[in-house]
Amino acid sequence: MLGLATFSYAQEDGFETISFGADFFRRETLPKPMVREVVGGTVIQVQYEGEEWEQNLERKSAFEYACRLLEEQMPTALPLKVNARFGRLRGNNVIANTALCFDSCNMAPGGYPYIERVVRPTTKYRFRDNGLTGMNVARSYFNNPDGVITFSDNDIFSYSLDSVVEDKYDFVTVVLRELCKTFGFCFTPRGDNINKVIQLEKGSFVRYDELVLSPDFDIFSQEYDLVGAYNRATSGNAIIEFSYGDSYGLYSPSMFENGRSLSFFKADEANTETRLMQPDLPRGTSIRNIGKWFRPFLRAMDWYTDIAVGGGGGGQGNATSTSTDKVKAYGKELSFDKSLKNRSVNSIVSYNYLNEMKRSSSDEVYDYVRQFMTYPELNMSSQHTLLGWSISILRKDGTWDIVKTANVMLPEIKFSTSEIDPVKALDYIRSSDGYLRCKLAHLDEDYYYDQSLPIPPGIYTFARYFLLDYLPQKPQLAFSKVMPQTRASDDEYYADVKIAFKNVEGTESILVEQLEEGSPVPFTFYVEDIRAGYFIASVDKEYSTTFRLRAMNKNGETISEQLLVSPLVPATYTLSSRVNKNVISLELRNSRKRNINKLITDYKVLDLKSSMIVQEGKVLDNNIDINSLGKGVYGLLVADEDGKSYNTKFIK
Repeated sequence: MLGLATFSYAQEDGFETISFGADFFRRETLPKPMVREVVGGTVIQVQYEGEEWEQNLERKSAFEYACRLLEEQMPTALPLKVNARFGRLRGNNVIANTALCFDSCNMAPGGYPYIERVVRPTTKYRFRDNGLTGMNVARSYFNNPDGVITFSDNDIFSYSLDSVVEDKYDFVTVVLRELCKTFGFCFTPRGDNINKVIQLEKGSFVRYDELVLSPDFDIFSQEYDLVGAYNRATSGNAIIEFSYGDSYGLYSPSMFENGRSLSFFKADEANTETRLMQPDLPRGTSIRNIGKWFRPFLRAMDWYTDIAVGGGGGGQGNATSTSTDKVKAYGKELSFDKSLKNRSVNSIVSYNYLNEMKRSSSDEVYDYVRQFMTYPELNMSSQHTLLGWSISILRKDGTWDIVKTANVMLPEIKFSTSEIDPVKALDYIRSSDGYLRCKLAHLDEDYYYDQSLPIPPGIYTFARYFLLDYLPQKPQLAFSKVMPQTRASDDEYYADVKIAFKNVEGTESILVEQLEEGSPVPFTFYVEDIRAGYFIASVDKEYSTTFRLRAMNKNGETISEQLLVSPLVPATYTLSSRVNKNVISLELRNSRKRNINKLITDYKVLDLKSSMIVQEGKVLDNNIDINSLGKGVYGLLVADEDGKSYNTKFIK
């Protein structure tokens, strides 16, 4: 049995890499496989910078869809955080810039004094799996970004979730490529084309660099052949080997290109498995297939455990994966039994794992990390562990919501989607197909242990993930912009507006309800392409319009909140009055070409000499009876149906 990994920690500045787009159009779509293994419960959380994300929700939709695609292929780590923004990037055809974040850690088992430079997503994985032994960080560390991606603010991206129909770069594909870079798919040393060497500083390279340079490493002198490394990097035949026999050709042109050479797979249009990370993405090309290289790559980047217990590693044990062809049906009673072989979590390791975290970190760090364990209910420090069955659903923050438990003595646990709280479901994260991401766990205490030993009993466990079909997500929508005039002549009354929306994974159709100001009932229409992330609607320029979306699939519908679009041409109202003996007739006039009368609801009459209110009440049919007032000059204050006030004077 291996010991807990020791983390000696120092936070470092990032390394930036630039991505170029090919300057040509190639219409091509590489879809995600229909049947895909879903490995873990990692959540990538995006911290958006800039107002353009809120004004263009289809951008958020595309970014988050890319996150869902990648999450399916990742072992469970602590939540990963990526900063995303748009900005001006220098250079021709530069489409994105990604800054990697590093930590310097001692990740060797047993605490061997070897400091490595590690990309932060790897650290986040090892935190969860191995604990925090020897690593003193504040709770705020976990809020720091694991990578920062800047996209070109030029109008060069298509934000469709499926494919590109215009002469633009596919945003989902670009996001996938940049996220892979944050995991360490990037060669950081620079090349010197004059002296024909690779410039290396000891301790400055990361795991990916080591793998690329491994053929040029002299194990006896512990030195790298910098000339040999350069020659191989410019040979056109450089390779990287993630595991024995699992090698891939790398981009290695005859002149070394900093930030590009050795940072992509070799260009090969026939190799669809590596197309995502081949250089220079063409416009019009959409890639949703991550490729079989990704998991071996993560393992080569140290996404593995040092603790060989629990049938899956980690002091806590790991859960068995699922696949998209084993989705559990909506509306049916589900039954889970112990047909899977139990995994035994060694009691001593489990006990030490939790308590080492407690001793080496603050309470708030300990409390933060332990909520992401495979078995969050397994708390060996308490007198009575929570044993038995549990079914949990993954939240957007990466924690698990336990929605069903059953006694340890029962041979099975039953569960139905009717037991899910629809309000809580709004906070559950979905797969790229819109399914709920769920986990089944069973914990059973080992009663046959030596009662004289001062250690807690063993815990027999198993856990596995499963996908659950459910209602559509609640759509989020926002006003994006007024579209350019496309009619032959300017329309005097109407304009086209763009309304963007997100959260459509798992949705089959969207019905739009559009209600115009002054209209008693809305008119409806279906969104033609829900995967585009927006629709165009015609609105009256002078009046407000309310939109609401009904997202539908075979299981039912979910309704969005209302979106109010204010008048594109705001109206200004003036109050006019006319006295006819003992009655004042009022009218609210506006500057609109077509007037809809505004209803006046309340009034107050003031004596201008004393500034006292002498009469007040409700306005009926825009008329006020002033029979009780004596002769004189009065002030009149009225309010309309929206609560806005107007004033005027009158003489009786």
